[in-house]
Amino acid sequence: MTLGSDPREFESRLEAVRAWEPRVRALVDWNEMSARKRFAEAGSGPLAGWSLGVKDIVDVEGLVTRSNAGFVPWRPAARDAAVVETLRARGAFVLSKTVTTTFAYFDPGPTGNPWNPRHTPGGSSSGSAAAVACGMIRLGLGSQTVASVNRPASYCGVVGLKPSYGKIPIEGVFPFAPSFDTLGLFTADVSDASVAYQALTGESPAPVAAPVRVGLLPDQRVEAADPEMLSALAEAGRRLESAGLQVSSAELPSCCEEAHDNHWTLVAAEASVVHGGLYRVFGDSYPPKLRALIRRGARVPAAELERVRSHRQRVRTEVERLFGEFHVLLCPSAPGAAPAGIEATGDPRFSLIWTYTGLPTLTLPYGLSEAGLPLGFQLVAAPNREADLLAIGRKMEDVFEFAKRHSLRLDRETAARRSGGE
Repeated sequence: MTLGSDPREFESRLEAVRAWEPRVRALVDWNEMSARKRFAEAGSGPLAGWSLGVKDIVDVEGLVTRSNAGFVPWRPAARDAAVVETLRARGAFVLSKTVTTTFAYFDPGPTGNPWNPRHTPGGSSSGSAAAVACGMIRLGLGSQTVASVNRPASYCGVVGLKPSYGKIPIEGVFPFAPSFDTLGLFTADVSDASVAYQALTGESPAPVAAPVRVGLLPDQRVEAADPEMLSALAEAGRRLESAGLQVSSAELPSCCEEAHDNHWTLVAAEASVVHGGLYRVFGDSYPPKLRALIRRGARVPAAELERVRSHRQRVRTEVERLFGEFHVLLCPSAPGAAPAGIEATGDPRFSLIWTYTGLPTLTLPYGLSEAGLPLGFQLVAAPNREADLLAIGRKMEDVFEFAKRHSLRLDRETAARRSGGE
């Protein structure tokens, strides 16, 4: 439901911040007075009054983009990133910046998973996904260089849209590996994702001719997903068939087996270039995982990069052939539910192949694990077929009924604090 600029909607977001932020720690430099001012200044448009959380590698005019790297003396951004400028022009307002891992790599920030803060929310778009999950924002901006939209969406039980590579301009976004970096969106449901995507691109979802052909893809040519996830995927396939969709098995070509190592080779090489100047000055302060990646990237020979780029194009061509048979592929967004601990962000391999190929993906929450944590699947479509993703995602969302079957609630301790029990 579109609530527009209703002040009651804004106040409900503030109430969610008060209830959840001390527990989840998803926001950066949270300031209620500033949020109220930006809400009051918000314009009209399809996103009028929508509260926006901006991953802290994306510039917002007047705010510092820290990238979770406090050891660098950053200055406030002189202007909005292109994506923020567009969203503001459509009526959205920035409620807050959101936590990212350091420079959007594996070294995490303080954010916990709203379903259980002792578990990771995923990364690197951890704050945006968590803030959407517990109602602090309506729309979250994230980015993906490996799995940083799909995995947090799956772990936090929200919708995550990663468009085709290059679909959303990245001007004003601190880069990581520019030939992969892709901006994405987090929302509570597919309807909101559709509205936000249309506001950004002018493209609207269109009906997909029946029957919708779905390729079930449990094996992405990496280590197998958890039995619990595979069981849920098989169950989802049966439910979709019962709902009238045409579901059959799909298989990735064998050339995809090299994608994992090749992706990291190219990411490391590009990251070493991006961070060259900063690393020379602040290298001793860089977290260990990122420091190791940069050092690795500096040693990659040019001939190896050429080989990887050639392989990447071959994989893209081979994978795209699957969409002559299927409208979409359906596969796990992560090996399973969010792992315990916030010192790491989880396994990114189940989304890597789609970033390697630049294909659009849509993560949908499906159900809960035995431990009470979300399990999510990703839909994958051919390049620039976001309209198909969103239209089919809406159908699947109605079949899965995640929001109707599962509800995120504050634990008793937090509820007691809110009611004056402490």
